[in-house]
Amino acid sequence: MTELYNAPLLAAASIAPFATIDELSGGGAVLVLAPHPDDETLACGAAIAAAAEAEIEVRVAIVTDGSRSHRASARFPAERLAALRRREVTRAVSILSEGRVTPIWLGYTDLAAPEDEATFLELAGRLGDLSRISAIWTTWGGDPHPDHLRSWQLSHWLSARLGIQVWGCPVWGRLGTSWPVPRAIRRFASDPWRQRKARAVEAHVSQMTRLIDDDPSGFMMPPGLKNHFIATDEIFIRP
Repeated sequence: MTELYNAPLLAAASIAPFATIDELSGGGAVLVLAPHPDDETLACGAAIAAAAEAEIEVRVAIVTDGSRSHRASARFPAERLAALRRREVTRAVSILSEGRVTPIWLGYTDLAAPEDEATFLELAGRLGDLSRISAIWTTWGGDPHPDHLRSWQLSHWLSARLGIQVWGCPVWGRLGTSWPVPRAIRRFASDPWRQRKARAVEAHVSQMTRLIDDDPSGFMMPPGLKNHFIATDEIFIRP
């Protein structure tokens, strides 16, 4: 995984200024928009833990059901896999927040996160009272995955209507070389919550292990990359 640590974004993030949880939350409640079950933990799990510990309201919404990570599995067809991933993310978020937060399951089909304004309106109505939200944390627009990009677009749509700040937390985008390195990068020091984040990552058993062993082409997080997400400070990017 040597090439991972040479990625330009990671190099820039390693010397970026640190951000406090108050700066990242904007002084009020936080809405986390995770494209898939596990993105909430990988992208900003330590910050979720810190916010919950500071008694900042955190709302975690899981946009898609993650049902296509193992498309060829006979043991875990889409409906069963979605149910498993819902249990996993509920456990992960409970670990991060020490039982304070239960995720909102939006249930759009994996690889079909909403991208049109009519669906954005419908989705926003399922997120509860948004008047207390002062910041949105979501995946970064440089993440090369359609659901990640659409969650970023949804965040901007909400931001424009609510007048609140958005932070992008790169998942797959941290590995890329095609995007210019953004200037508005902050680091969140995750040391105090690293063990909790590690437990939350491991709660996503279907993605971190070969639990689903009848689809050799199905996704499994490479161990080196999993350890990277746990061991490094989290990255927050302002548009």
